[in-house]
Amino acid sequence: MKIRRPITTFTVAAGLAIAFAPAAAAEPIASLNFTAEQGAHPVNGRSGHWTASPENEVRFWENGAALRVDAETDHGFDHIALDFSAPSGDLQVGTYGHVEGAHILATSNGLACVDDYSTFTIDYIQRGTEGLVALDATFEQRCGSPTSPALRGVLHYRR
Repeated sequence: MKIRRPITTFTVAAGLAIAFAPAAAAEPIASLNFTAEQGAHPVNGRSGHWTASPENEVRFWENGAALRVDAETDHGFDHIALDFSAPSGDLQVGTYGHVEGAHILATSNGLACVDDYSTFTIDYIQRGTEGLVALDATFEQRCGSPTSPALRGVLHYRR
């Protein structure tokens, strides 16, 4: 009976130590999901789900009133960069379109399109002292005309 008590005490103490241990800092979550119709310049018929990992890089940052998503996979041999800009001021929750003066610059593997026929919606955005903390957004980019094939996607970011 005397042996049980120290084991029980040790087990309870270990459980409390684990329960009250500080949580480890979570890795940032960054993902780009996209689908491009055939002829959608510059991505042309490709689709993908790229999540930041050892195989893929997906980075988000803001510079003034522009948001940049830079993603690559296949050890850098496949690359997509998207720049979202509002007509004025910082991006906020809401829908932005070409009529209001918003733009998406899409670049992929050396080809690019700055369009006047895009829309994007910021569903959630949070900033902290060090910049962008969280983002949920969707987009549709058409290069050349409002009826051109579309590149569509979903963005998620948490730091």
